[in-house]
Amino acid sequence: MRHQMLSMRTVMMTAVVVLAFGAGWMARTSAQQRASAPRITLFSHDKVDATFAQALASTGTTDLFARKDRQGRTWAIHANSRGKADEGTLHSHEDWTGVVVIMSGAATLIEGGESHRVSRGDVAIIPPNAPHMYRNIEEPFRYLVIQTP
Repeated sequence: MRHQMLSMRTVMMTAVVVLAFGAGWMARTSAQQRASAPRITLFSHDKVDATFAQALASTGTTDLFARKDRQGRTWAIHANSRGKADEGTLHSHEDWTGVVVIMSGAATLIEGGESHRVSRGDVAIIPPNAPHMYRNIEEPFRYLVIQTP
């Protein structure tokens, strides 16, 4: 009888240890799968259009997306809407590269003493510390600036 009790305890303890280990392993595996799965961020054309409208109604620029990475660097998408009178001033971005995608309208991009006519579908990559501005704007001049470190 005593042998049966020890045997029963051994079986029960083994079962408890196996269940605890299995539950811990499953929880850890499940959390790892959730954490390591990359996420896609999608913006519908309605969201993009609304962001351009918001930009036009305010300062001319509204963030569609902004996030800091693990190193503290900012990644962002800025929606810009400019009218004919809103040519801006010569400026540069110290810490980031801007990938500019022209969505509608046209303008003359001034950079480094040169001018380039840009319009819908054109893409410009503006490195850090590169002075630039827009002139001769044809409305509606809308463009996205993808900010990358």
